[in-house]
Amino acid sequence: MKKIILYLAAAVFAACSSNPEVSAPTENLNEVLACTDAKGLIAKYGEKSVILDTSIISGDDTLKGAIIFPGTAKQASVFFHEGKISDVSIQGDNSAWKTSSGLYLGLTLQEVEKINTKNFTISGFGWAHGGSVVSWEGGKLAGDSLLTHQVSFRNKRQNISVEEFNKVSGEAEFDVRHPSIQQMNPTLEQITILKPYIPSKEEGKGIAKKIESSQIPVR
Repeated sequence: MKKIILYLAAAVFAACSSNPEVSAPTENLNEVLACTDAKGLIAKYGEKSVILDTSIISGDDTLKGAIIFPGTAKQASVFFHEGKISDVSIQGDNSAWKTSSGLYLGLTLQEVEKINTKNFTISGFGWAHGGSVVSWEGGKLAGDSLLTHQVSFRNKRQNISVEEFNKVSGEAEFDVRHPSIQQMNPTLEQITILKPYIPSKEEGKGIAKKIESSQIPVR
């Protein structure tokens, strides 16, 4: 079984190819999602460009999936549900991929606001899931029953003081119109497009148990 640690590969690639001038890429990430399954990935991109049954580190989670074009500007992570592609993800400073909606790594928060056509809500910075969009507030990026977007902004202090950064940090939710967030104007570092699905009753029970086990009891 072939295994690769996505985080390390992405870090090596970013170090070798980082560019302060982020230009709009040309490859369409939605085409990966449209491949349907592993056979579709291989048929479209070639067997040598696809690593299946792979361990992928994303944040503080280790997931199983596939990686296409590992170690290149076209590297992307592909995940499955019941054998079908459920979501596709890219992360880092830059990538050859963009979404049909116009998202790509390196876009600023204010640019994403324009694409969404509305303000939105993100989690506070400074922790494992910091800078992640919690709700698109009904904007265009909320998608529909066929596709939606999940993104995270760079989780580090930029353009603001420590005091201002602390105001929008921690396990809380913030409207992106918050003055400190607007001044910070962080950039996209992770993008996922996915096909929403309703979990089965058994899956729902498993999710509930996982959430319950992660809760900190009130003393």
